[in-house]
This record gives sequence, C-alpha cells and structure tokens, in this order.
Amino acid sequence: MIGLEEFAARIVELAGAPLPDSVIHETRRCFSNVLGTALGASRSREIDALYRTGSVLGGAEISVLGRDERLDRYFGASVLGFAAHFDDFDDTHLETVIHPGAATMGALYALGLLFDVAPERALAGMALGVEAQLRIGLAMTPSHYDLGWHITGTCGVIGAAVGAGILLGLDAHQMTQAMQIAATMSLGQREAFGTPIKPFHAGKAAANGLLSAGLAQRGLSDGRDLLTDEHGYFALLSDSWTTDWMDPGDLGRRWVILDNTYKPFPCGIVAHPAIEAATKLHLEFGALDPTEVERVSVGCNPLVVELMGRRVATTGLEARFCAIHGVAVGLLTGRAGIAEFSDAMSADPMVALLRDRTILEPDDHHTRQAATVTVHFIDGSTRTHRVAEAEGSKERPLSDAQLRAKFLALTSEILPDRAERLWELSMRLGDRVTFADIDALVRSR
Repeated sequence: MIGLEEFAARIVELAGAPLPDSVIHETRRCFSNVLGTALGASRSREIDALYRTGSVLGGAEISVLGRDERLDRYFGASVLGFAAHFDDFDDTHLETVIHPGAATMGALYALGLLFDVAPERALAGMALGVEAQLRIGLAMTPSHYDLGWHITGTCGVIGAAVGAGILLGLDAHQMTQAMQIAATMSLGQREAFGTPIKPFHAGKAAANGLLSAGLAQRGLSDGRDLLTDEHGYFALLSDSWTTDWMDPGDLGRRWVILDNTYKPFPCGIVAHPAIEAATKLHLEFGALDPTEVERVSVGCNPLVVELMGRRVATTGLEARFCAIHGVAVGLLTGRAGIAEFSDAMSADPMVALLRDRTILEPDDHHTRQAATVTVHFIDGSTRTHRVAEAEGSKERPLSDAQLRAKFLALTSEILPDRAERLWELSMRLGDRVTFADIDALVRSR
C-alpha cells in the first residue's frame, strides 16, 4: 500500500520542476474558468452574507472579487471558493464528479495576495492542487460519492492544502502534515444540492486547506497516516478504495488534470446532454407553445433521475438540480445560461407548464453523455433530437474560444472595460503573471 508520505514527497518534487506544456495550458483553462464563475457570482446576496460574517468574525487583510470590503485570508478563501462554485458553472472531472478548480483557486488566490509569489509557483500550486484532489477522489470512486458525500468538499480541502502548501514552500514532511490535517476537515453531503450550502462546501474546503497548510508550516503534525490507516479518511468515507492513484511513479507521468472538463450550462452536468438536445430542437424548429404540447419525454441515463430528478424548482438554485427545468428553458428559449436558471425564470408560468409536461425516462442504453428529447404535440406530431456525446465532455471539449466567450459573458457586465484583458492575463498565469497581478486588474478603477 502506498503511503501519504510518498505521495506528498512526489508532489513537492514536481512543484520544483517544469510542467509539461499540455498541463500548463489546461491549468490556465481551469483557472480562467473558475475566475470567471467567481466574478459572475460576486454580487449575489449569498456572497454578501459571507462578507458580513467575515467582517464580524475575521480580520481585514485582503479584498477579493473587486469588492471594497476587506476580509482575512481565511474568509477570503472561503468567499472565493464559494463564488466559484455558486452557479454550478465551474469545471468538472467527469469520472469522479469533482469540481476541482474552486477550492484550489480559492486558497491560492487569497494567499497569493499577501506576499510575493513566483509566477511558476502560482502555476504549480494550481496544477498540483487540482491533480492531488482528483487522484484522492479517484482512489474512492465510485463508492464515496454513492454513499452520499459531496466529493468536491471532501477532496477539495486536500487540493487546497496542496496548492497552498506549494505557495508556502512546504517541504515533503510539512506537505504530508498539511494533507493529514486537511483530511480531518473534509465536509459535504449531496443532500445540500440545490441549496446555498453546496457551494459553501467548496468555500470551506478552500479555507480549511489554507488553514491546514499554515498549521503544517508552523509545526503541527501527526506521526500516523490519517488517510490510509484502519480508521482513517479512506476507510471512513468509502466502502472500496485503493492507493494506486497515489503511486509516485504514476504521478507526473500521467496527468489527471488533462481529463478535466468545462460546463456549457450552469447546472448539474448529468443533465447537459438533455439540455443540449432541447436547445437544438429550438434552433431547428423555433419556439413552441407549451399549451400545444402533450408531453416531452427525455431518454437519459439513470443518474439523471438520481441526481436531478426533482419535479419542482422554485428558485434558481433548485433549478440547477432540476433536469426538466433545463429541458423546458432549452425548448422555450434555445438557451440555458445564467438568466435561464434565475429565480424569475424558475417561476415563469410557461416554464412551469412545460416542466410539468416533461418526463424523465431513464434507461441503461443512454450513457452519461447521451440523451434523447422528444416533444409530443397534442395534434399527434413529434420532434426528436438525440445527443450522443454532450458538448463539454471529453469527446467534445469546450475550445479556448468557447471558454473565452463564457468568461466574457460572466464578467463583462461587472468589468465592462477590463473583461477581455482579464481573460488574456488569466490565460498567462505563470508567465510572469501571479494572482496579485490578476487581482490588480480586477480592482483597477
């Protein structure tokens, strides 16, 4: 069995070596994407609640997301991780269903505003923070998620600790201890999906990872292996696990971050094939009148019902975990962006009518990336569209141009004169660009 100490030592070794070009590019895509989703959610009332709480319980070190209020680094990391995951528009590793960018970015960005960080360290922290948490997640997949854990929270804290540890320059022993401490602060249940507590899991993962690295730097340690021991992290959080993914010989030879994907729609990813099919039907046939529809049948993978089978969506957050809402707005508008998952759209009478007439029909013939949407009209006619591989999947990844368009759509209203420059700068992270450089552009007036 591979121990945590070997895994941590290899991470520290890789942090001091040049990254492959493909990993550099994917790391920048990941960072730019979560920076955009965080800025897009930066004015939400839920973010306001975190700021107000942080102003009472914490200090005043940094300001983040272009806001004037100041927070300490712990609450700053929490706000950043929360905002990046709030709209469910961030990155997704499909095999584990981890959203790895939010917690990692939250910890690194907050820490990177407090002292000078070498650009290559900033890049390495982001890359290896994502890589470490994905490998920990793969070690427990699918058992951990099937037991009801929100894997973004439970693994994200380890990724955040690794990333923060790299920025702090931890040695192999300290990195081991940072990951040990982080493993005792994992949190998140799937029951919170569709509520503001779900993104809070990513925010707390960012903050607790930052705390773990700081404690390890100052000597807090445990001589045991809290990940792999008999009653440790893996054993308590899963029914079946392996340390193969922690193999130092595999780490750095194969990069799991290259399997990361990016969402075209701000909602649970299992519904994306059906939503895409619905938008394609709208584009092909134009708008439909819900009163003329008898029913809409959605052939889909059984996981869609398990994760997004709710029948009622009274808020935008609930709509993000209501597959039939995504299908309804796709059919009605041909779009499924932030506006289509708003509170107002959730309450729209025509959307509600079409939701009520939409039925999920799960079967094992549809993979997780496939769906078939058929509209049955009262006059007996039908319209059908099938998606075999959803946009945003590994088979049909979003291009840099598509990620740029998504970034600009999320940030242009907030930073109308700087959004384009911000995208270009974020895609140069590590190339003489650090988190402080990026934040300076966000805050410039």
